[in-house]
Amino acid sequence: MSTGYPFGYERPVIFGEYPYYRADPDRWGPNLAALAEAGVDVVTCYIPWRFHERARHRYDFRGVGDKQRDLLRLLDLAAAAGLRVLLKPGPFIHAEVQLGGLPDRVSPTVDPRFAAVLDVGGRPVTSQGLALPSLFCPLYREEVRHWLGAVERHVLATALAPHGPVVAVQLGNEGIYSDANQPVTAHDFSAPAVAAFLRDTGRSDAGDPSTWPVEVREAWAEHSGTVLRRHYLDLAEGLSPAVRQAATVNLPLPALDGAAGGAAAWLLRTAPLAGIGFALGYTGWVGSVARSRSAFASHWFGVRARRYSNVEDNWGFTWTDPAYDRPGNAMFQALLALALESRTYSVYTACATEHWGAAIDLDAQALLAEGIDPIDYAPPYCPGAPLREDGGTGANIAALHALRDVVRSAAPLPESFSADLALLVPSALARSEAWPEETAPAGPALRDAADFCVELMERQQYQIEVLTEESAEHSSLPWLVPVGPDGPGERLAGLIRDHRRAGHLVVLLTGAGGAPRTPHDPLPVFPLATRDRAPLLRILPAARHAHPATDPAVVLVHTGPDGAARSVFVFNLGAEHATVRRAIDGGTVSVEVPPRSAALLRRTGDRFSRIITSAELDPPPPPPTGIFATVPASIEESP
Repeated sequence: MSTGYPFGYERPVIFGEYPYYRADPDRWGPNLAALAEAGVDVVTCYIPWRFHERARHRYDFRGVGDKQRDLLRLLDLAAAAGLRVLLKPGPFIHAEVQLGGLPDRVSPTVDPRFAAVLDVGGRPVTSQGLALPSLFCPLYREEVRHWLGAVERHVLATALAPHGPVVAVQLGNEGIYSDANQPVTAHDFSAPAVAAFLRDTGRSDAGDPSTWPVEVREAWAEHSGTVLRRHYLDLAEGLSPAVRQAATVNLPLPALDGAAGGAAAWLLRTAPLAGIGFALGYTGWVGSVARSRSAFASHWFGVRARRYSNVEDNWGFTWTDPAYDRPGNAMFQALLALALESRTYSVYTACATEHWGAAIDLDAQALLAEGIDPIDYAPPYCPGAPLREDGGTGANIAALHALRDVVRSAAPLPESFSADLALLVPSALARSEAWPEETAPAGPALRDAADFCVELMERQQYQIEVLTEESAEHSSLPWLVPVGPDGPGERLAGLIRDHRRAGHLVVLLTGAGGAPRTPHDPLPVFPLATRDRAPLLRILPAARHAHPATDPAVVLVHTGPDGAARSVFVFNLGAEHATVRRAIDGGTVSVEVPPRSAALLRRTGDRFSRIITSAELDPPPPPPTGIFATVPASIEESP
């Protein structure tokens, strides 16, 4: 999913989540047919372990005890509807299912033979009040291997492509316990996890993790990526080569306004996954990109840093923001994914469902203990979804139809946006921020650097790429490099020297710690706290598509293999209407964009035509209630 279009398509592929374990089985066929008609190419389904396990190591995938468990029938119906399928057996799936889909019996709270995941303070990490088992625990790994093996034997053996509709199998969920973008203090500190760290790093004893010195903390942070890679490989170990070849991994984006250290830990955890042999994708649960600049920055930063494609995005859960049931909001985030070169896009969920039992339902008392209102998880599941289980449609159906038309009308040629600058993120900065301290880090926070780059895109018309030390070697772009007072580190210092010798610009971005102590030639330094951007703009090259008469907006211009501009994606992050212009191929491209809205333009001959703006999908607001009060009560209807 990270390069090219998957599954034989020559265009972006639309995923649609269908939680069959929450739907009446009599509605599966009509629902799947409606998904295909609405534009879904690949239906995606989590498989809850606890739902299909009737007793330890006894599973029902044929609906023997409950036809809602007849997964094989579901796959037959999907194939009949012309859909391909991505199955997600976990083991931990989250999906608002009790204990993330795990059977209660593997929780250390229920069976203390299983080692629990512990946080840095030695406290068990829980889900709905039950401790989560550590994947470092051999007993739990054996149970996981049996579960995944059962899915292969009873489901994938006949359903995997090319003989069946299943084209991909997802392992894990956003890390192991939806934790890949959490600070390293939230990772597994169980005894076997710490023992593995000591063994891998050649240490004999590190003592109490809460008292580790800085160098051990940074080593732990960097080791977290090794751990995640090892866990994914462990999940795949007992599977056949055919299933491993179809394996995918979903990873969360870094939440730049989330827990301190989370974005830095995300960089370190995801770096070793390159080359693992699985397709890598991202989930977009970091806020509304149409309403939050920080969420927008998180998407730009995370997607471009790792080149992942979208495999899960919120299309109707309104727990945190009622805007998620507005089609304009859904289309905005879909256009952003396409602008960032995502080859797939997921509608999660594509169908609101209302039928599930106690095995799926979250524990209401445990939710209340966590400060969560259980009513948020009452039927329907995903109230703003485009389709409904009963055959009706939701508000977001307009966005799904529009997305279908956008991707199916695209030319079958690869496109990419050509950047003017690059933000290069040092590994040393990630290590220093991943274990959050009570005091602010000396160097600029990753969030500050990302927010600054979004400002340059929005206000100064730049297109900016994101690089890491692993991806920077062949870049010829000017680099913006955030650093702390100790400078960029030895490896990056070498990259910087080579970059400058090749005649390319490097600018260091500094924060509260001041100018870095660098062991090489002095470099231009720009303090992020400086309000005056003019000194930086004087040394940066001009943005290639800059226009002197434009309102602020982020614009990403896609070019084809011949270098000519083909598509223009425009994002108005402001609260005011914007007239956005760019100079492209010797002419001016102009578009009117409403507040907090996105637009797509495509080349038609020698000009660009507007294909869609996200705001046009939203219904008009209702008239003010006071308008009817102005009608005099004495006026009577004419006979």
